[in-house]
Amino acid sequence: MELHNKVALVTGAGSGIGQTVATILAREGARVGLADVNIKGIQETLSAIEEDGGKAFELPGDVSIKNNVREMVHRLVNRFGPVDILVNNAGIEGSASLVHEIEEEIWDRVMSVNLKASFLMCQAVIPSMMERRYGKIVNVASLAARRISYLGGSDYTASKYGLLGFSMHLAYELARYNINVNVLCPGATLTKMTESKLTKEKEEEIVRQIPLGRWCSPMDQAEAVLFLVSERAAMITGMVMDVNGGNLLGFGDYPENMARREERSARKR
Repeated sequence: MELHNKVALVTGAGSGIGQTVATILAREGARVGLADVNIKGIQETLSAIEEDGGKAFELPGDVSIKNNVREMVHRLVNRFGPVDILVNNAGIEGSASLVHEIEEEIWDRVMSVNLKASFLMCQAVIPSMMERRYGKIVNVASLAARRISYLGGSDYTASKYGLLGFSMHLAYELARYNINVNVLCPGATLTKMTESKLTKEKEEEIVRQIPLGRWCSPMDQAEAVLFLVSERAAMITGMVMDVNGGNLLGFGDYPENMARREERSARKR
């Protein structure tokens, strides 16, 4: 097991990508703290990990509040020991409104959960990492941080671009302490929540924009996180890993565009 006896903390561990990340880290031997406001969700994650023979610990609470974060980390350290791996995955969707219609309260909430929470978590765990000269941090952003949000508003896009900038700066500061900081940018990922909000027609429309021909799964994202927190990525820091099936390469409808290119190429033979 790659992560035998490592202590990991995963935010947003009650559903979707975070739930799968926590499960795969536990499967690889890590003892995992499960942070989320979704108490039922982290209980489900905990049960799945324990049924698989792993070890985990519930940390319910809002990760955008400093006192909550400090308490979570304190409880986890008392239970399993100092944090070796931090995966900041917690996030909310935001407004999906035009800029001039976004309410200030919504903007502030998106920034708190999607950006400030990662800052607070990093602040809470890096002193111990610096002291031990070891740590792995993965901040989960979005394809929105590589262009703009497909479904959301500027509040979501800005929060994810901000997370990239914060991560790059943190990677530079912590490199001298042998702490790796990287960013995962998931593309279209089919979680239970995503499926509940999309029609079959919209799912298929999005698939046609992905050169590899399918939605990403939470496991696709979790495998990328596992690589980044493993010793196989020992010399990787300050990197943005895109897991999107080639979506950034495309120009709309991939099958249609490739058919057009192939037809044009055939005419020149």
